[in-house]
Formats: sequence, structure tokens, C-alpha cells
Amino acid sequence: MKKSDELFAARLPGILRYHQKMLNDGVRNKLLFKAIQSCVSKHTNFLDVGAGTGVWAILAAKLGAKRVVAIEIEECLIPIIFRHAQENGVADKVEIIHGNSDDVKIRGKFDVIVSELFGRNALGKETVRSFVNLRNRFLAKDGILIPQKLTMLAAPVKVESTIQSLPAELPINCDFVKSLQLHYAAAVSPAERPLLKFLGEAKELVNVDFRTVETAPSFSDLSLSWHSNNISEINAFILLNNSTFTDETKMDNFTSQSWAANVYEFDPFADSHGQIKFALKMDEKKSIWTISLPSNSAEKPKTYSPAFAVTQAKMVQQMTPYRKFNPQQKPKG
Repeated sequence: MKKSDELFAARLPGILRYHQKMLNDGVRNKLLFKAIQSCVSKHTNFLDVGAGTGVWAILAAKLGAKRVVAIEIEECLIPIIFRHAQENGVADKVEIIHGNSDDVKIRGKFDVIVSELFGRNALGKETVRSFVNLRNRFLAKDGILIPQKLTMLAAPVKVESTIQSLPAELPINCDFVKSLQLHYAAAVSPAERPLLKFLGEAKELVNVDFRTVETAPSFSDLSLSWHSNNISEINAFILLNNSTFTDETKMDNFTSQSWAANVYEFDPFADSHGQIKFALKMDEKKSIWTISLPSNSAEKPKTYSPAFAVTQAKMVQQMTPYRKFNPQQKPKG
């Protein structure tokens, strides 16, 4: 088997699992369907960037769009897009391009562009740069970009089953692993969402309008505060991303089955009421977050960062009495 075929074979199972999850997200599918249906006609030139399994390009073709182009960088998905187009009788109407949207050259402009270029950081520099590139190179005058906006929100929550209850069903303490884990945000899957109880409204941290944005927002100083009568119950903050597909079609990503929400757990305060503040600083290399009580200056803020966890673990390793065995080298000859 060629090296390229081996790589294809290794990537295909993960690609299929990921896109099965996306295709099973009925909330997202219905809303995007509604958004696309509202702006596609027989006069529409439609561009799907990060086309995935090709469903939005195929939908546009079935809705009668004049021209449909699907761009996808993942090689494993190219045959899937084509076969899906065949299954739906629109293979001759969907032009498939394998490549990075930043590099490809396409004639003409498009009236509607749907783009799902979100990586691990949906509002980061790479995402924003790609949207600006798409908008400047491919979007027709008065064209429609889907999604229009992405908003990051934060809210105080109580996590019913937490790392703070480790270990389950054992008569020993594991406080050190808990103290390390608190320095890492945890992704909450749809199945785990019932474990969360919101103890304050979700407030906006960052808002990006892809129709007008030129540079990525700064994450160097984000903070929000809440007044609460049950501060002692709050043991985490959740970060959510909400999508605005069109003015009439919006998605709360907490209801989506394919978007994960990040939870930042912490040791709760003893205060019953007052003001609680969540502050977050992030860049491409590091992140740090602080939870404090502005209403109680005597209470020391709690600060967390993955860098702190590494430092703690390495410090304890240096004082740990242990023996290390290295694999024996095989004799030459």
C-alpha cells in the first residue's frame, strides 16, 4: 500500500465518526436548512467552504441554485461528497474542489457562501483570517455569508458530578489529581449536559460579525461579573458559542448535538451571596483564568492555568523517591 493510501486509510475512520456526529445534529441541520432555503433561488451562485460530506452544496443544488461549488481540504471527504451528490441526482450540478480555500482560484463571485471553517478556536486568528479572505475574494456585492456572527458567552453553573468527588467508591483521597485537573477546561458532551445547573444568565464575552470583521478579537482581558444569592453552589463557569446564520435563524449551541461547551471548574467559595467574577486571558500558547469575589476583598482570588499544573507536577516529581528503568540497548552486530 502506498504511503498516501495508508494515511487515507488511517484518517477515514475518524473522519466518518466526526461527520456522523455532525449529520446526526438535528438542531443544527434544521436551522442551517432553514437559513439556506431562505436565500437560495435559481439565480443563486452558491459556495460551500469546508463542505464536509457535501450536504449544504447538495441542498443548494436541489433547491435549484444556478451554480454550486464545494471546497474541501480533507481528501477522504472528496469521494463522499461526489457519491452523496450522485445519490441525490445532482452530481452534474456540484463542482468539487479539493484544496485550502485560501489557495484555490475560482472564477466569479458567489451570492451565498456557507463556511464551516471552525477549528479548535472558533473565534481565533485563523478562523477570522479565513472568513475575511472568503469575503474579499468570493462574496458578491450584497451577498450573504452564513454564519453571519459567532458569539462567545459565559455563565456560572453547578456541575452535579465533578472531578472534586474523585475517586468514586474508594476509601482514599485523590486531592492532587483534582488540584491538577482544575487547571484544565473540560469539554462537556451533549450526554453530560443534564449534569449542569445554570446559576446565572449567560452573558456575552466576545462577538464577531464575519460580514465586517477585519482582525480577530483580543482574548487578553475578558471578564464578566454576576450578583448571586447562591455563590457557594457555583463550582464552574461554562463557555458557549452561539451562531447567527441569518437575521431570522440563530442557534444556541448548547442545544446542538455536535458543538461542545467548555467548563472551567474551581473550588467553590463559602460566601452565600455577593458578586462573583470570571476573568479569562488566552492566546495561542497559553491560557489563564481567575475567579474572584469583588464583594469580598478578603477572599483570595482563585487562579488556574495549564502551565500551573505542569509546574506543580514537575515540582512533586523532583521530590519523589522512585526508580526509573530505561530499555536496554540491543548489542550492535
